[in-house]
Amino acid sequence: MKRLIAGMFLLVMFSAAACAAFFHMQAPQQRQGVEVKAVGEPSQETMAAVKTAVQDFTALTEAAGAPLSHGVELFVASTQEQYEQVLTKEFSHSPEEAAQIASLSGGWTGGKQGQTVLNGAAGVMQGRSDRLSTTAHELFHQLQYDLSHGRDADEKALFWLEEGSADYVGALVAERCGGKSLHKWELDTLQDLRLAKETARPENLLHCTLSQRIRLMDKKYHSYQMADVMVVYLMQQQEQGTEFAALVRYFEALSEAKDGEEAFAQVFGMTQAQFLRDFQAWYQQERTVPFTASFVRRDGVSEQTVQALEAQMRSAQPLLASLYGQQLCGRYDVVLAADAEDFAKAAETYAGVTEEKARALAADSLWVQDGSTILLNVSELGDEKQLVFSVGTLCARLLHMQMAGITEEPVDWLDRGMTYLVGIRLLEQAGYGHYADYRRSWLYGVQKAGALPSLEELLTSDAMHRAAETYGDEVVNEMTELAVDELLSRFGWKACRSYLLHARESGKERAAFRAAFGRDTAAYAKEFALARSSRR
Repeated sequence: MKRLIAGMFLLVMFSAAACAAFFHMQAPQQRQGVEVKAVGEPSQETMAAVKTAVQDFTALTEAAGAPLSHGVELFVASTQEQYEQVLTKEFSHSPEEAAQIASLSGGWTGGKQGQTVLNGAAGVMQGRSDRLSTTAHELFHQLQYDLSHGRDADEKALFWLEEGSADYVGALVAERCGGKSLHKWELDTLQDLRLAKETARPENLLHCTLSQRIRLMDKKYHSYQMADVMVVYLMQQQEQGTEFAALVRYFEALSEAKDGEEAFAQVFGMTQAQFLRDFQAWYQQERTVPFTASFVRRDGVSEQTVQALEAQMRSAQPLLASLYGQQLCGRYDVVLAADAEDFAKAAETYAGVTEEKARALAADSLWVQDGSTILLNVSELGDEKQLVFSVGTLCARLLHMQMAGITEEPVDWLDRGMTYLVGIRLLEQAGYGHYADYRRSWLYGVQKAGALPSLEELLTSDAMHRAAETYGDEVVNEMTELAVDELLSRFGWKACRSYLLHARESGKERAAFRAAFGRDTAAYAKEFALARSSRR
């Protein structure tokens, strides 16, 4: 039952994909279409995705009656250094400015000179879907310049609509080209903001100077994600099928309006103040929406399995809320794969990973999380007892992520032990034994094992894997369960909640451990080892 349950969290961060620069004085060169130019040696996969995105973006704009009216040089730099060189040579940035921009961005656009550069070494250029969306994002900045006659990056324009619409079009093109869906992009963006320690305020994303734009690109502010969800809400107010046309009309109106607010009111029929009020109400509702799972049943998965998973996920929520004092929130898509081979195919499709990575995940994981998407291999669930336990650990892990956010200095044995004890509590609740009996089995298993790793050797996921290879999954899992159980006997579940909240505040799990339990992980590892040896 306690097979290593690996959760790979490919947290999709859409921050700083690109920030537009429209301050050069020369006119665009007289060229037609988008000319893609390699700088260095970008991979074949990168160049293929960029060219596909260019073709689809061109088709999208032409179908909407809004093609680019000027030619574009699209540079694709293969390294960070080459990206900086293009920023210096083609965009006239100082070396210091280029280095700062390169550390934050996946692309940069200059509408006046009809030039765009992509940072092939950036995180947003590592997967096919991200390459598609980043390319289209930058090209939409060129179209914004065209439609607004260069006023889209003016301080009077609306920063959130400029950047959020570019990300929206990027996601739209990625979907059209077989990448991740627009729906997934929307849910992933909300998920990113739910995990963020701090976010930019919507009212502070209206008008920006160039220096303010560069500051907002800092990932800690999640400015792009906030701009994205503002556009998501705005697009939901449009008639289906007219979303892109509405964005085109806004940038056209911006060419004549006195500012972005006036253009916005003309096109969308509401003032910016009205929009911000309505958006804030919607956003707060989305942030706190109770956990909702939409199931995608692949071939070979029965409807009965879907119903059983749905019922168990629902029954797990009251226990989670009672233990942690906080409910699990958010909308998730749960993709159910029939077996390991199907799981690998689903990972390629829904998580955008390579075939090699997908097969590795399928061999080692019961479930994988990619933002708002959860992939689950139902063939590993076995009987109802395994299903109850697995669903409990999965839901607990999702709640841990929401409470702690993105952290460093992991304490993996604690994270795993907590989630497993939630699974045990749910087994007890479902009538599968008593907690005390499970605890006795952990004690017996640990005592029988003899030599065991120190808890200090189980701090990271890699270390946990190595220990499992040496000592066996079952023994390592029993050790983590027993270690957490002893913490709970002293401090209770409130301390676990405190640990997660401290982790969110500090961003470091080991510092959170000291704050919640009054000792560092090394000191507790010694206490646990001493207590274990005294029982022999």
